[in-house]
Amino acid sequence: MRRFVSGVIVLFLVLAFNAVSGGADDAVSLDGEIVCARCTLKVKGVNECQNVLLAKDAEGKETQYWLAAGPAADAFGEVCDSKRPATVVGRVEEKDGRKWIAVDRIDSRQTEKTE
Repeated sequence: MRRFVSGVIVLFLVLAFNAVSGGADDAVSLDGEIVCARCTLKVKGVNECQNVLLAKDAEGKETQYWLAAGPAADAFGEVCDSKRPATVVGRVEEKDGRKWIAVDRIDSRQTEKTE
């Protein structure tokens, strides 16, 4: 009986670990421009600079992804009054009516100059 209970506990722990670690596979890659919610978008109620990725979805509709604080997002710095094209890799979740992205990596892109 003791082996059976131990086996059930081990099985439960393995399944729980797989459920928790499965979130890492949910990373997405989004292309767009990073702008400031306060300085560029002038979002009401935002009193400090906050980076937001503006990306277009499959239908071409622009969506705002607020960059959550973390090592990769902090290393990118604030954009304030400028727009910086970038590819953001991370996990998206919805909170307080906004889409937030926990950033794993940000790759800056150069803008193409037209003459």
